[in-house]
Amino acid sequence: MRLLLLFPLLTGLLAVGCSSPTPAADGSGSHPSTTSASPSPSPSPSVDPNAPTGWGPTEGELARARSLVAAMPVEQRAWQVLMPSFWGFRADKAGSAEAARNRDSHRADTIAEALATHEYGGLFIKPQSIEDAEQVAHLADGLHAEGDRPDGLPLLVSVDQEGGVVQRVKKGVTRLPPPKQIGRTGDAALARRIARDNAQEMRALGFTMLLAPVADVDRVGNKIVASRSFSTTYAGAAQMVTATLQGFLDAGVIPVVKHFPGHGSVEGDSHHSLPVQKKTVDQLLTSDLIPFKAAIDAGVPAVMTAHIAVNAVEPGMPASLSSGVIEGILRGRLGFKGVVVTDSQGMGPIYGHYGTAEGAVRSLLAGNDLVLNSPDVTVAHDAIVKAVKSGRIPAKRLDDAATRVVALRIYQQRIGATQPPMSVLRAPSHLADVAKAGQRG
Repeated sequence: MRLLLLFPLLTGLLAVGCSSPTPAADGSGSHPSTTSASPSPSPSPSVDPNAPTGWGPTEGELARARSLVAAMPVEQRAWQVLMPSFWGFRADKAGSAEAARNRDSHRADTIAEALATHEYGGLFIKPQSIEDAEQVAHLADGLHAEGDRPDGLPLLVSVDQEGGVVQRVKKGVTRLPPPKQIGRTGDAALARRIARDNAQEMRALGFTMLLAPVADVDRVGNKIVASRSFSTTYAGAAQMVTATLQGFLDAGVIPVVKHFPGHGSVEGDSHHSLPVQKKTVDQLLTSDLIPFKAAIDAGVPAVMTAHIAVNAVEPGMPASLSSGVIEGILRGRLGFKGVVVTDSQGMGPIYGHYGTAEGAVRSLLAGNDLVLNSPDVTVAHDAIVKAVKSGRIPAKRLDDAATRVVALRIYQQRIGATQPPMSVLRAPSHLADVAKAGQRG
């Protein structure tokens, strides 16, 4: 990991958790007592530490994560399940318009100060923080230098880098085709190479997680999904989503398949309002959920939940806050055991209706493990700690969420141990791959 001298900056950690069953961190679906304050026990000695869990880390890595979480006070466990956004540099830290708009957010003058007392599980890099490849690499290096703890575990430094209209790092890297264009090739091997190329470049810049691929299947001309969808057929999308997540893992980067249970067959924009999914669960299992099931079967380590209501499960409730959707469908019907990540807490259906504190608390209660992009991360953190201490959030629920997140970081540390050099940026082979999909890189 490249190191740099700490430099002045002004950061905002902002952007933009109804009690429920609480699964064990190994995804077994057991429901412990809501009054238990002890962490999950380690597996019995008879468990092979090298045995796979089905979503990335080994049983031994999961046991290590349990031990690390057991040593954390509740306040530190709460930081592990938060992934606030990092707004990066400020030209005028005293009086800029941006600083005024963000006056209630957490701010600091150096990376060291920003991360000194906050052991986050991860940080989400906002587009406003990104200028070009070299600048974002220095930023990510500083975040890792100060934030890779405990035990040197890498921060989950994430970014939206899908390709096409959602490519946050543009300057100095290979320009990616939209997923729709890749899907039209019908070439899963090419899709995997393009994803590997993309993830190699992002890993060289210091990213350890990509909020992609999109598993939504656009069947209604959805303007929010559109070219972000690999295909208008469920089988076609499943093939490309699986190839893409495998390409990310090939390069040592954690993929996050989104937006569960599928944004493609609903109308409306969940950034502002609550779209409604009118299909029955059985109908979803034979349509929108097909790409997600394929991703889970392929071992995807993380899935993002969408702010859309599934009327057949819990009318009027965002799927991201619905234990019926997360525990009942994602974990129960589809068998997912990995990390569940919320979509941005700053979006209308969450922040506009529940606010920062309640949104974070309900997200955890519903079964999410990582809360993305709370508008005020300090408020979200304090609300989670208060809810655990009062018993509203069972201590076991927070323990299991934090254990999954820490296990994911251990897994990324293993698969992404070697950071590629900056020379991989816009490598001739990468440009050749995107050219095969009809894109000028």
